[in-house]
Amino acid sequence: MKVISPVDNLAEASLLLEAGADELYGGYVPAAWRERYSLLASLNQRTFAGAQIESFADLAQIIALAHARGRSFSLTLNAPYYTEEQIPLLFDYVDEAAEAGVDGIILADLGLLRLLRRRHPALEYHASTLAHLMNSEAVRFYLEQGVGRIIFPRHLTVAEMQQVALKLPGVRFDAFMLVGKCPNTEGLCTFHHSSPDKIWPCEIPYRIEPQSPPGSPLLLSAMARQDSWSKTNRRHGCGLCAIPHLRKAGFYGLKLVGRGAPAAQKVKNILLVRDFLRLADSEDDFALYRKKARAAHRERFGATCSPNVCYYPEFYEAE
Repeated sequence: MKVISPVDNLAEASLLLEAGADELYGGYVPAAWRERYSLLASLNQRTFAGAQIESFADLAQIIALAHARGRSFSLTLNAPYYTEEQIPLLFDYVDEAAEAGVDGIILADLGLLRLLRRRHPALEYHASTLAHLMNSEAVRFYLEQGVGRIIFPRHLTVAEMQQVALKLPGVRFDAFMLVGKCPNTEGLCTFHHSSPDKIWPCEIPYRIEPQSPPGSPLLLSAMARQDSWSKTNRRHGCGLCAIPHLRKAGFYGLKLVGRGAPAAQKVKNILLVRDFLRLADSEDDFALYRKKARAAHRERFGATCSPNVCYYPEFYEAE
């Protein structure tokens, strides 16, 4: 399985590749976009400079570094949608990236996909988690429009993803692994992540109050789970326990979250996933494998695992 890491700057690119990243992905905001829209009109789902490659020259060098090591780089262009006014800027943006040798484009906007597919047919187009592809027919439709690779939404179980993958043999599917777990369904979320202190909407505590107390058991359970998120650090997201099952299901890549995070944290995440890919090859006892994964999570994040931060809670067991 491929280990897919975010990259935010030229200085960390070599570190990530040396740590074992098979693929890199990242965002870059060109001057024309910044001048017209600023960072707050999200080009790629990040609204702060630390999560963007600084310049086109740096982007080109990162792509060259990846290619020199036989690796690839994909560009994030994954806002849920773009306006007609923005399309000419996006054409220039992708034309420039293609000239620099970018391998793939990560996107969600179906109209943009259709336009770019005709303009740059040689690029690999990845359906972002923002595309919200939850079933085989949705995936099939995107494949017909030119997508070559699917990033599953964060909230699906391994069994649900496997059902989709089995109906579409030969398609490359990626699943999330490590940090950034969110309580919301990303493809349907309309919160804007623009806080200067990087406290995102899903981290702000709030209360749900039923109109007709006490409410149904399902609502009460949802209220308790939502309240628990204010006590959870979503940056401790983990899916290590699921690696043997994801590999058995034939998934192509494990996608690490963390655009905007320090380089040292990205390196630790790559090394940790590499360790557990090797362990999945040698350890047949899943109970023992899971015990080691839980211990590794505790060592990596300094906190115990919880169903909230577990990407695949079907494999979670309370300690």
